[in-house]
Amino acid sequence: MEQDEFRLSFQELSPACEAILFASGSPVASERMAEILNIDRKAVDEVMDKLILEYESDPWGGLMVRRIENSYVMSTKPGMKKVLERMFSPKMHPPLSQASYETLAVIAYNQPVTRAQVEAVRGVSSDSIISRLLDRGWVEECGNLDAPGRPSLFRTTDQFLMEFGISSVDELPSMELMSYQTIRDLEESLQKAAGNDDRQITIEGYMRDNQESGKEEGEDGEHN
Repeated sequence: MEQDEFRLSFQELSPACEAILFASGSPVASERMAEILNIDRKAVDEVMDKLILEYESDPWGGLMVRRIENSYVMSTKPGMKKVLERMFSPKMHPPLSQASYETLAVIAYNQPVTRAQVEAVRGVSSDSIISRLLDRGWVEECGNLDAPGRPSLFRTTDQFLMEFGISSVDELPSMELMSYQTIRDLEESLQKAAGNDDRQITIEGYMRDNQESGKEEGEDGEHN
């Protein structure tokens, strides 16, 4: 195999990473960056940590570099939200309904999940809502469950992480599954999520809690 002779000096690595992210416009895996620059992944992460800090330290810049799972992306700073809302007004997407939010929450907290599992929690059909979340780019198919019929599995996307300002689904805050009324409530909660180690709700736990709650209500009725 022909040896790759491409080399950059240490000083050139940071601007090279910056150029890659700018040209891509979407998240670039650290492995891919290492391949392009002909360096190992650890070196990429070290350069990117430095680049992230440089952007964060610039009070006058409108851009930032973020890590999303094992990828990096260049994006606008949260403070630019009002400016960009004016730029892209009217909004291309209508606000999500409460039912859409509930479905998104079930997927985010229990991924990967099937339509049947989502409906087991919500108690109603969620086909049209899942399709809406797919169109929005917040949810994607990620294979099939090894079960009769091989139903499709769904998970949240990098776009979901980017728009809600978190680097990984591990940063999702613990919450009562149906306690938020709007997407804004979720956004505010996600902003406070860092370092939250509280128990996250699962499909099995949610259904078990509901069953136990129903038993307790029944027992209370017998005593009254």
